[in-house]
Amino acid sequence: MDSALLLIDSLKDQHLLPEYKANYFRGQIHYRLGQELTAELYYKRALTTNELYKDRPSLYYFVSDQLSTILTVKGDQDGAVKTATEAYSIVQKDTTQEGQYWSAILLHDIGYSEMQLGHYQEAKKNFTQAWKTLKEIANKRPTFDNLYTWARITYNIIDAYTSTEQFVEAKEWLPQAEEAINHLSVSPECPATTAEEFSAGLDTHKALVYVKTGQRADARQAYQRFIGTNYSKTSQGLIEHYEYLQLAERWDDLALLIPKVDSVIQSWDIPLSLYYLKSYLTPYLKAYIKTGHSEQALQMAERVVNSIDSIYTYEQLHNAAELAIMYETQEKEKQISEQQSMLKYQRYIAVFIAILLILISFVIITLLRLRNAKKLSDKNKELQQKNKELTNANARAEESSRMKTDFIQQISHEIRTPLNVLSGFTQVLTSTDSELSQEERKDINERITKNTNRIIELVNKMLELSDMHSKSIIERSDKMTTVHIATQAVEKSDIPNAKHVTFHLEYNPSVEKIIRTNFQAASRALALLLNNAVKFTKQGSIELSITLDTKNHMVVYTVTDTGIGIPPYEAEHIFEEFFQLDPYYEGTGIGLSVARSIALRLGGNIYLDTSYQGGARFVFTIPDEA
Repeated sequence: MDSALLLIDSLKDQHLLPEYKANYFRGQIHYRLGQELTAELYYKRALTTNELYKDRPSLYYFVSDQLSTILTVKGDQDGAVKTATEAYSIVQKDTTQEGQYWSAILLHDIGYSEMQLGHYQEAKKNFTQAWKTLKEIANKRPTFDNLYTWARITYNIIDAYTSTEQFVEAKEWLPQAEEAINHLSVSPECPATTAEEFSAGLDTHKALVYVKTGQRADARQAYQRFIGTNYSKTSQGLIEHYEYLQLAERWDDLALLIPKVDSVIQSWDIPLSLYYLKSYLTPYLKAYIKTGHSEQALQMAERVVNSIDSIYTYEQLHNAAELAIMYETQEKEKQISEQQSMLKYQRYIAVFIAILLILISFVIITLLRLRNAKKLSDKNKELQQKNKELTNANARAEESSRMKTDFIQQISHEIRTPLNVLSGFTQVLTSTDSELSQEERKDINERITKNTNRIIELVNKMLELSDMHSKSIIERSDKMTTVHIATQAVEKSDIPNAKHVTFHLEYNPSVEKIIRTNFQAASRALALLLNNAVKFTKQGSIELSITLDTKNHMVVYTVTDTGIGIPPYEAEHIFEEFFQLDPYYEGTGIGLSVARSIALRLGGNIYLDTSYQGGARFVFTIPDEA
């Protein structure tokens, strides 16, 4: 991530990246690192001018949505409402479907914060309007994305009511939730696991609402439906099961579930924090006390006490690191401002000398001096205002850092998990006390290999990121068949391990010919396209076809999937560095950028076929040269 931030600074200094877009990318990176204070700072800067809105309205709405979410989690509900309301006042004038979509999302954000402020009537009004708009969009264009958003927002609305203990009002929303989830479930694009996840999650909310409103029999039925699903046995399902039992105060059942839940939480490698203590360790202890499990309660109490020092140290280091980043940013901006002031002063002297040399009249000299002085004064005032805002932000950050620790969203860096796996299994293999069977050793070796490859892949991506802006042509001295390039790409991609999709390689024997290219680069670009298809196809098929474009003397590789698809208006944005079409999918956002960079430097190109509507189709061309 540090290299990504350096790259953004470099592009901005070279005037290849405007300030508002640089602030957007910085905010995205810090948000993914769990540095919400710094992300908040950069998001606010991105929204300071209307340049982001002029460039891409959808990105302006997205940043407003994310900033509102950060403020909500931090506890600044007034700030969250203000941010979302300002964006909503603009988007409600947009009558396009995209404008209506973001209008509903922002209304939902406003309603959620109003619920936390106790403005229940205003929240209900905004929730209702958001729900109706998303329903209309889903009915007019029932794509998986539209149906999924409708169901997810409805689910969030019920969660907002239950989290504020408005159980009667939450009950009124259950039919709307069922309607949205039913429409999503019957969609041919919806994976069965997604449909079951929503339905099972709704049953836990039903069970809680029915318990709190005195409908015990209905609550039992909803609970039985939930535990009868496959989703309830997944990691996320166990967490929802745990949260329901805790809120419903079913301490006996909760005590029995604790070992499984604790095993899941431990496997996620979540750092010790006040959030971890409040959400898991404390409820564990309470459940054991309520059920009379004295021995387990004593052990858990000891675990809580032992965790407090570690939690305090972690929170202090985390907050200190984030504040250090903010202070470093402030110093950097001061330095830049001083350099700019010095350059302005030097230009002023040069102009003054030139005026003296060519004997321009005193009136003209005076006017120029006044104009330059006014510009410098305005710039100084602007700088003073920015410094004042940053000082206030630092003060608010120090004050709120103690309050926000319960809300910090924990994220695990992609490289931490494979490193932990390698460390653990290496200790097992080298331990003299370990007696492992041949099958166990084979399994451990396979896992070590898999996680080593993951680390190598991450390192390769960072190297490719640093190289992707190179304008140099990649040497094409390898003579290789068109089909061998494709089979090598398949072997090096995620296709062999993608059990959730079916894969087909299609080509006519006549296209199998020897061409002169760079074998490693060409197969790497094609593998990145295949990885992208695997990532965004939860269930379906992927096809790689090979054809020849005799008119333009090109070999054409086409990767077609049946995944979530890409809107035509995003056809070029998806190739921008760090761009992610859907923030709910994990990833670095550089795969397609790297792939196109390789293709261009090989003398070809990569583009999205916007005429295909069944998912996504990427076309990769390289010169057909013998």
